[in-house]
Amino acid sequence: MAAAYPDPKTYATDFFKSDTDRGVLLKDLTTDNVVTALIQLGAEVWGYRRRMMIVEQLLEDKGKVTKELIEQYVPSTALMRDWEEERDAFVQRIYDVLARQGDVPVNAKMDYREEKTETDEEVIDQFYYY
Repeated sequence: MAAAYPDPKTYATDFFKSDTDRGVLLKDLTTDNVVTALIQLGAEVWGYRRRMMIVEQLLEDKGKVTKELIEQYVPSTALMRDWEEERDAFVQRIYDVLARQGDVPVNAKMDYREEKTETDEEVIDQFYYY
């Protein structure tokens, strides 16, 4: 008799606890914690923002808002596309700075004169002791 396989439409695998919450993915644990908090705050802000867009749309469409109407609201395809564009712009504004590549040490003395007498490499080399 062949083994019975679970129905993939209704079966979910058992939960396997991992230790990813103990891993350090960035420079140090503090940086990891700050970035994690920033991501969580961004998700919360976007959640409130989307809810506010639903409230505004309900006021425009029905002239009233109830908790039940908010929970049951389903936006149109066009409106959903607009909100996704807004979400993508929000994510870009908030998180793109995390990919910034700095190349000047924090203790470098910056020369803001129009004419530079030294190259950028020479200025940076002053602060690195090989």
